[in-house]
Amino acid sequence: MTAIIIVQEIWEKLKQAYIEKFGGSPKLLITELNNVYRDKTNSTKDVISDKTIRNFFNSSEPIKMQEKNLNFLCGVLLGYESYQEALRQQAAVEKGKTVDVEVKTDWIAEYQEYIQVKCNNMKVLSMTQPVQLNSIYTNVKVLETVPAKHQKTIEDLRLNLSNENLKFSRLNYRVRHDDILAFDAVKKYRKLLVWGSPGAGKTTFLKHLATSARDLENQPLPIWISLKAFADVENQPNLIDFIEKDFIKFVTQPAEIVQQLLKLGRCLILLDGLDEVAETQSDRIYRQIHSFVEQYPKNIFVLTCRSGAVDYIFEHFTEVEIADFKEPQVKEFVRQWFKLCQEPALAAKFLGELEKNSSIKELTTSPLLLTMLCLVFQDNYEFPRNRYLLTEDAVNILLRKWDASRRIDRNAVNKFNLPYQRKVNLLSQIAYQAFNQEPQQYFWLQRELETLIEDYLDNFLEIPPETLAEESQEILKAIETNHGLLIKQSQDVYSFSHLTFQEYFVAHHVVESRNQATLNEVIQQHLTKRQWREVFLMIAGRLANTDDFFKLMFRQINLLVVENKVLQDMLIWLDNVTTLHGVKSSSWRAFYLFVDQVFELYSNLQSKIDYHLAQELAVSLREINKERKSIHPRSLLSDFAFDLVDYHAHIVDTKTQEKGFESQNLSPLLKQELPASEQIVTKPQLRTEVSLIDKNSGVICITKPAQENIQSESQQIQPNYSLAQVHHCSEYAEEPGNYINEDLAEFLVFLKESRPDEQAPESDWLDWANRLRSAMRLYLDIGWNDVIFTEDEIKILKDYFYANILLLKCIHSDSYLTKDLRNQIIDHLLLPSQRIPAALLTVG
Repeated sequence: MTAIIIVQEIWEKLKQAYIEKFGGSPKLLITELNNVYRDKTNSTKDVISDKTIRNFFNSSEPIKMQEKNLNFLCGVLLGYESYQEALRQQAAVEKGKTVDVEVKTDWIAEYQEYIQVKCNNMKVLSMTQPVQLNSIYTNVKVLETVPAKHQKTIEDLRLNLSNENLKFSRLNYRVRHDDILAFDAVKKYRKLLVWGSPGAGKTTFLKHLATSARDLENQPLPIWISLKAFADVENQPNLIDFIEKDFIKFVTQPAEIVQQLLKLGRCLILLDGLDEVAETQSDRIYRQIHSFVEQYPKNIFVLTCRSGAVDYIFEHFTEVEIADFKEPQVKEFVRQWFKLCQEPALAAKFLGELEKNSSIKELTTSPLLLTMLCLVFQDNYEFPRNRYLLTEDAVNILLRKWDASRRIDRNAVNKFNLPYQRKVNLLSQIAYQAFNQEPQQYFWLQRELETLIEDYLDNFLEIPPETLAEESQEILKAIETNHGLLIKQSQDVYSFSHLTFQEYFVAHHVVESRNQATLNEVIQQHLTKRQWREVFLMIAGRLANTDDFFKLMFRQINLLVVENKVLQDMLIWLDNVTTLHGVKSSSWRAFYLFVDQVFELYSNLQSKIDYHLAQELAVSLREINKERKSIHPRSLLSDFAFDLVDYHAHIVDTKTQEKGFESQNLSPLLKQELPASEQIVTKPQLRTEVSLIDKNSGVICITKPAQENIQSESQQIQPNYSLAQVHHCSEYAEEPGNYINEDLAEFLVFLKESRPDEQAPESDWLDWANRLRSAMRLYLDIGWNDVIFTEDEIKILKDYFYANILLLKCIHSDSYLTKDLRNQIIDHLLLPSQRIPAALLTVG
């Protein structure tokens, strides 16, 4: 056969198919040519040589090729019997172009309006009425690298977690990959297979595409196809016939119009929900899609499927995966949601609450669960305190409600399945075993999970031993595909989709064991482990009665410090000083501990603990005491003591070279509660006056100055370092915390009179400050540099702070705790062991 120059249009089609089908690889194309045609050529050589292939496709314009080779290429790449058949088809296309389909006709406008009505509504979960999809739609992104298709070891995945204090970023639990806008992916890849977990937004994205097709090149006509609906049609039509039914109401000759549109490549074919096709119909649907794409390759195709649902390879499609929502997408969605609800102010409140709650924030990466959270917040104007019930709602949505709301029966789709409660128990057992390890387990090899499932199934009589392996594989696949609670982080490695879900199932296992020994073991072994924080909060929210739970927690907290004499001495001091100052309560003990971390009321600067823990404990105790109306008012003596503390700190800071506290780093809480302020560093004053009652009584009354005597800051031109003003007064003398020893008053007057001159050397100021410090230690039980904690004691103290904070959060988490017991526990926090009643430490 002689060589001929190929027609430009067919040459371009061959090049496009060469890239799409074989990635531009001569080797792959030659292998396929040999498989199809070598027997017909009666030769052992390649049907077409590597050099011929490269020259033909690398040329910038059509070149000559033997017609027999063109026949082979057209057969493999275009599906035509010969090059001449390709010419005939091209001629038909050209003829069709002269007729065209009258893209601007009235029926097109009517059809597009029909698509808008069909695809621009959304109603999910507990919504009582549909909303316009495009009014709340947030741009979805996709991963061009599908994690489940790539090899990564568990060690690779662990590198994504932070090792700081064995904690990690909750929002970084799932491995991050580069992403692009899904809409851009459709422009980039004309045949796109979109994977995604349940509720990731696959159908929503497809509906958005249908209503926004005009924004794509050449404004293709969107054709929406529910693959479940297509598969369920009784007479099993092909895709062409199924599509034509949608056009009957708009055109008189739907078959001709649809054929012309498809041949011209004027359509955007949207194939939704491949995973919803029953197993008995799957092979037929796969063949239908494959042949349809081959027959009409010029159109744009977007196919959606749940991750892991099918193993079939769609050779013409580029695969991507829906990416988790990131923070900008969450904010956009939330603002649009509450704007649509005509309550835009709620958006800021919603986002503010998210920042306080990392476990809830984690769920916002799923559009479906973010919608659930918006609905909850819209109803209550806040998130529920009970963390367990909120997460249980999310789990129920994924396990039952999401498919049921769309009339999808996964038992019909999958051969193997488990009842709801058995799925929950299975996942709880897996989660608990992993969390109870040291270190905790967050990733599993696929075979590991299958073995755990086999062990669980082996306890059921109705499951034959010989089918355990097969059923465990199918159940794992079903949990991944149908519910998205377990996901593939790489080709052979699984994890829970969110850490919150793993924590939920751990808590469920502990509670459902109904075993106090298990509860006690969890508290003893894991109370101070920060990774267990959410588990404890969920247990508190799930137990019908938490009395024993909180007693066990309270006992374990006190066991942390009971054997350590230094820490017991600290608690004794704390009890004594708050009693002396007339502010004897748990929240005041917490506040004094907090101030100690900054000003060293008791412990030495060298052993100072991170004050944020102490501050959180002080704030939490004060809030919970406010709620139960058990706030002990300030005493004048306490105010006076903190005035002296603040005054001493400023003197040391401004008059000596000793390292004291740094006022610019002072927490806002201390700035609010203490007289310390950056504005008065150079002229500290006292908020109280020391008033002499009766020297014979040995009592000094402290009163606050009248408001009119207090100068504004603008009037304080000259420094005033007055420590005490002594005069007769009998008011307040009998109230606890409102009087001090006469010797201290006299000593303070002495200090006032012996205060160094402004130009005095540093040694004089330091000596004077040390005498003030000695007086505070002697008369007010406040001193510095007395106690230096060891590293072990610092760790114990941090754990003690943390465990007390956790106890309060559990109490505050809408748990059911007997009122009397709750009050006793709160009132006896931060006390030495000798001051705690035995009844509070006895369980059962």
